Amino acid sequence: MAQPISHALVLPDKDFNAWYRAAEPYTKAFERVAVVRSPAGNDLNRFRNVTAVQAPGVWFQNDAVAHIRRAYPMVVRIDVIRATTPDDLARALAARVQNRDRYGEKQDADNHLFDRFTLDWPSDARPARILRGFGDTQGGSQPNEGLDITAQAGVDVMAGAAGTVATVVRQPTALGYGQYVQIASTLGGQQYLVTYGHLQNIAVSMGQAVKAGDVIAQSSGERLKLAVQMPGKGQSGYVLPDVVDPTPMIYWQDLRLRPTDRGLRIRQRPGTEFDVLAQVNASDNLETLEPHGRTLLKVGRENEWIKVRTPAGIEGYGAAWFLEAVGLDDAPATNITGVNLDILHPLGKPEPARLKGVGWVRFAYNVSMGRGSMDLDAAYNLYQPHIRRYAEAGIKVLLVLTHQTFGEGQGYIWPQMDRAKWRDLTGKYADVVRRIAQRYAGRNQVAAYQIWNEQDTPPELAVAAVPMPAEDYGYLLAESIKAIRSVDQSVQIITGGHVNGPRQAVQYARKAFVAMPDGIRPDGVAFHPYGRKAPNSDVPYGPFGTIENAMLEYVRALPDKPVWITEWGVLDRPNDPPELVTRYAVDFLAFLKSKYRTRVAAAMWYAWADGMHNGYGLVNANDQPKQPLYDRFLKG
Repeated sequence: MAQPISHALVLPDKDFNAWYRAAEPYTKAFERVAVVRSPAGNDLNRFRNVTAVQAPGVWFQNDAVAHIRRAYPMVVRIDVIRATTPDDLARALAARVQNRDRYGEKQDADNHLFDRFTLDWPSDARPARILRGFGDTQGGSQPNEGLDITAQAGVDVMAGAAGTVATVVRQPTALGYGQYVQIASTLGGQQYLVTYGHLQNIAVSMGQAVKAGDVIAQSSGERLKLAVQMPGKGQSGYVLPDVVDPTPMIYWQDLRLRPTDRGLRIRQRPGTEFDVLAQVNASDNLETLEPHGRTLLKVGRENEWIKVRTPAGIEGYGAAWFLEAVGLDDAPATNITGVNLDILHPLGKPEPARLKGVGWVRFAYNVSMGRGSMDLDAAYNLYQPHIRRYAEAGIKVLLVLTHQTFGEGQGYIWPQMDRAKWRDLTGKYADVVRRIAQRYAGRNQVAAYQIWNEQDTPPELAVAAVPMPAEDYGYLLAESIKAIRSVDQSVQIITGGHVNGPRQAVQYARKAFVAMPDGIRPDGVAFHPYGRKAPNSDVPYGPFGTIENAMLEYVRALPDKPVWITEWGVLDRPNDPPELVTRYAVDFLAFLKSKYRTRVAAAMWYAWADGMHNGYGLVNANDQPKQPLYDRFLKG
């Protein structure tokens, strides 16, 4: 998506109305030109590009370029129009309007454009952060010749500036960058060589021209190296020659800051002893009023403060350790909020209109019906009308394929299963899931399949779930993926929801993945974080810790895939006040959307109605909404 234009036209204060009338045809011809009345008292750092009318007495020493570069270091492009009178300005701008030439780039006039070299933020990983700054000697190491920035294995790495690929290195060298790419750029006669390190799946070749924002590779781990050399002008004493600090070069137009907790105080000056000007929440986008590179170096760090502007226009300082950096439009591809339904329950299949604001619904695909039925036609006729109406309402459907899809009533005694019996079941189960997927393939009705449920449950705790050894589950998962992919290449296929403690569950998942053939992996890892609440939430629903502790483990299980929370909520406490449960749910979702908004595919509440097993319903047993939980949750 093209970035919005960030452009200011600075006019003289004296006889402003006359200057404004002269500029009016220009401001109408080009979208989003912000007219600024004199540089005095106005912060031009908010604009990427500034068209400066250089009339007598407007700029310090009548030099707009020197004035802006000294006072407003964040401005990237300075476009100077030398005009003594409003008539001079009108004539200059009329030519631009006629040529559809916003900055006068097509005119053969004296050089009037002054650009500084900038780097767009090169990583898709969120939240964004500079982990180690230029010259950093932490741990007594060699001074850092560039920046180490956040990444996640498999995320896209983009060119920060346009140029030509000068070097592609696919084998690690003594430089210690792993695989890396160097791109050469030239601006104003000065060459810049930008190095991107710790890459994989490099997508460019030597001599190739690239634009800013073009994907050049993927990250190989949890950090990227970004280094800049200016031949003939850089510093010595580093691993690379002629390096310069890239921090002031970073310009991320859509950079926003979000609080990681609700009720963050914005203070008059940096420090907890100063007056509170405002409070902001995790859903608020804050505008940084500091250079972008410096902002990214501060976020998440103790005892640092960042000057910000709130959505209400209040300017003050926020504690950097409670702020994270994201893009203005960063959001999951879909609404992550979901709810578990039950087609067989009297209240378990609400009208789609009641689910407005929910991105997902999930329910088990029960063929067995408790008696070992194998009638796939009957199951299809039961489920498909509901699947269709949810899908047509824009709600994504996740079907759980469990022992009730195949296995129950087929002669298997779950506590007595061994390797041979699991292999026998897997062959028949995979054939059934293939036949089910074939019914829905190409209809845009089923968005995802989940293979089994709570398969890592300790056997002594198994009640409704049917656990199995990790190696046997890996085999069943692989065979199911192959079966579904044989009839549907586009649907997502994820693991069953892990329910054990995060470390044990992730160890289980990794054992299962090791048992799978190379090249066959699920599209995500699912888990059920019952008994975990958001950090700093004051509700009594976190006996096992926080959701953050679990997320830290699960995101490492399949680093290049999202995690799915296919069940969460409050169990076995039907009489708890809805106000208390609402705080738990709101805090939980706000934390996920703030801290892990690009890593969580879905978070599905258990369950829609009281009486659907032991979950806390959004509606009671009489189908009446539990307020305020019902309204707050269905806002998405």
